[in-house]
Parts: sequence; C-alpha cells; structure tokens
Amino acid sequence: MGRFSRSWELVEESFAILWADKQLMLFPVLSGISCLIVTLLLGVSGIAIFLPALRAAGITPQNFQHFSRSPEFGAAIFTLYLANYFVIVFFNVALVGVANSRLTGGSWTFDQGLQLAWQRKWLILQWAFVAATVGIALRILSERAGFIGRMVIGIIGIAWNLANYFVVPVLAFEDLSPGAALYRSSELFRETWGEKVAGGFSLGMVFFVLLIPGFALWLLAVRLYGPGAIAVGGVLMGAYFLLLSVMSSAVQGIFNAALYRYACDQTVPSGFSSSLIRNAWTPKD
Repeated sequence: MGRFSRSWELVEESFAILWADKQLMLFPVLSGISCLIVTLLLGVSGIAIFLPALRAAGITPQNFQHFSRSPEFGAAIFTLYLANYFVIVFFNVALVGVANSRLTGGSWTFDQGLQLAWQRKWLILQWAFVAATVGIALRILSERAGFIGRMVIGIIGIAWNLANYFVVPVLAFEDLSPGAALYRSSELFRETWGEKVAGGFSLGMVFFVLLIPGFALWLLAVRLYGPGAIAVGGVLMGAYFLLLSVMSSAVQGIFNAALYRYACDQTVPSGFSSSLIRNAWTPKD
C-alpha cells in the first residue's frame, strides 16, 4: 500500500470517530479563536509600547529592518510564539484527553477535556517555552545558514518533530516535566517503530489534496454567475478551507491519541486497522 493510500485510510478511520463525536471539533475552533485574540492583544500592546520609542528614535518604515534585529523586537516575537504555543498545546491536550476516552470506551465530555488541560496548565506553559525556544532557534539558524545548512537544519527539524510527536498525550496522561515528557515521547516512538524510519503517513498530504474542492467552489461560482461572483466564490472557498482546517486539527488529535494508545499498550484502538497502525511509520532496513 502506498503512502498516500495508507494516509487516506487513516484519515477515514479517524474521521469516523470525529463524525460520531462532533464536539471534538470545538477544540480546534476555540484554539484558533484564542490564538487570534492573543495575537491581536499582544500586537496592540506591542504597538502601544514600542511606537513612542520608535518615533523618539527616529525609526521609520525604511530603517525598520535594523530595529527588527534588535533584542527588544526578538523578545516581542518570542512572547508571541510562546503565547500561541501555549494556546495550541492547551487545546490539543484537551482534545487528546476526550479522544483517548472515546478510544478506550469512556464518555468524557468537552468540559472534562478542558479540565484536564487546566490541571496541566503549568506543564503546558513550560513545554510551550521549550517548543517556542527550539522553534525560534531553528528559524534563526535557517535564515542565516546557506543551502547545505538549511538542509541540515531541516533534517534536525524533522527529527525534533518525531521526537516530540507524543509529548501532548504524555503531558495529558503521565504528568511529566517537559524534559521527561520529551524523553518519554522519543522512547515510545523508538520502541514501537524503531530508532530510524524511512517514511510514514502524511495526514497533511491528504488534506492538501482536499483543498482542491475549495478552489473548485470558487471557480464554479465565477463560471455560473460571472466576474461579479468572485467575492461570493471567495467566501465559499474561505468557509470550506476554514472547515477543512478545523477537521484536519481534530483528526490529527484523534490519530495522535490512537498511536499513543498503541505505543503504550501495543493494542490497536477500536475503529482502526491493525496493519495501518502498526505500519504508520516504515522502519529503515
């Protein structure tokens, strides 16, 4: 079975669980709204704080690039990263908590997922600090490196993503510190699928293909109603993309919980194919 076919079937199996419990989509919705609010609040606060200083220093849009490399600007960007990472991980922990309950025959409610995330808020904040630091560091190194350097940093980024793949469910269920959670996540991955993998599923690839109907909606509106329907088609396309984004986040959370359960218990969760779960990643020979 090819990579895309395997990924498509995994999406179908995860979506079946989502369809049976649509409240799971509320978590990515709230995550997105919260990230938008946090970004706006921090943006307005940053402007209020820095604008008078910028004017006093005679900094204009033409020489803003110099200011963008200052420690103050870097601290502001890091704060934005940290806040958004915290919001995203917070709601992911809540989502994984409820999804795990469904996979194990439980009946957790939306509120219980939020309660779990709230109980772990300080651990989530600590992990958000670690993730934001690594993310900023890799971004800075990538911007300053040459072509070969960017390739190396890209490989490091992939290794980092695999190592922390189970950090969210570990934070949710095992109450470990960020460092211990990262080690536990990496350990679960290595013990289940091996230290090196040649490839694996790609839910992102499936959802990228699913973007095509959104463009088709826009083109259909324009074709049926002429150039005046460009805005209407754009609204339809945007609404479709927004719904797809919510579903994608929910499906990824469900599948993350399913793989975590398999990695911990070596038992395939109900609703998932045994062969697909076991071969989610392909070990290198």
